[in-house]
Amino acid sequence: MSKAFRFIDIEQASYVLIGFIPYLLAIYLVIHLDAEITPSLLLAGLVALAAHLTGYSLIRHFGKQLADVREITGNTSISEYKFPIEIDGKSPDELLGIIDNFNKIMQDSKRSSRQLKEMTTKLILHARDIECYQAKLRDEGISFVRLSRYVDKSVAEKIMNSAEDILLQNTKQEATILFADIRAFTTLTEHMTPEDILGFLNTYFDTMVKIIFNHQGVLDKFIGDELMASFGVLGEAKDGPMNAVNAAIAMQARAQSLISEFRAKKYPEFEIGIGINTGNVVMGSVGSENRMDYTVIGDTVNVASRLQHIAEGQCIVVGENTYQRCKAHIPMLPMGEIKLRNRVSSVKYYQVKK
Repeated sequence: MSKAFRFIDIEQASYVLIGFIPYLLAIYLVIHLDAEITPSLLLAGLVALAAHLTGYSLIRHFGKQLADVREITGNTSISEYKFPIEIDGKSPDELLGIIDNFNKIMQDSKRSSRQLKEMTTKLILHARDIECYQAKLRDEGISFVRLSRYVDKSVAEKIMNSAEDILLQNTKQEATILFADIRAFTTLTEHMTPEDILGFLNTYFDTMVKIIFNHQGVLDKFIGDELMASFGVLGEAKDGPMNAVNAAIAMQARAQSLISEFRAKKYPEFEIGIGINTGNVVMGSVGSENRMDYTVIGDTVNVASRLQHIAEGQCIVVGENTYQRCKAHIPMLPMGEIKLRNRVSSVKYYQVKK
């Protein structure tokens, strides 16, 4: 494809051709009409020449401005950083209008690019979370030590020694279930950045899970800002209630010490409510062949969850069975009974004295 003419070349050539008209007229008068060359005629010729040169200079100046606009917009369009561009305010209105429209397009492009980057970042974060989760659960990416942090060691051995994925058999036994939840978490984090929210939760969960493990507990799952743990699953079931209550007391104490650490990071102050209940549960894999969770289910779990919901910040609320097992060692106050939906009998509950 042949290269197109530049606007400045076309305009200059046009102006030069038009400018020759008065000179051709003068030559015609002198040669064909024998007009006399007088000082007045020479003066008029000089004035015409000066006007011609002045016009030619203006045309060149305008052409240079147009070329500058082309260069500036071209450099901006290929630059990584899109900033508004400016030209001399004495430029023609048409060029100023072109620059104004170009800046608007750049602003829209910058806004769209920022939105695309935000979406890309979110997708990368989600993909990273999925990869981490798969790395923990898939046979290839899980070591025995890592897997044993989530389930009973005997269960971990059964999974690791299996040549293929297996559906674990369900078992029924006594266990003590603990739920812990950060009170008004949505309100607390309303003005926090996503990075700060993740830092807040990661630090909080890391300290709480360590306490659970130190008291022979098994982490069941995270549900938003809530966690669920089982006690009495490892070792003797009769030790579960005391281990769970002692873990809850340690968690509340650690939550108070975390506040001063979080204050240095400008994180908000927080409180947690804890509910504990002891009883029979069914343990096993729940889900599909492609996606399984090893967990505990049953009425005992539902009651523990409801007790957590009625627990105020910095409080630990336990059910009747847990109270009977721990009252000789840990002082508790009777709080009355609560009627639960879809349950015939009411539930007595108690609060651990602070």
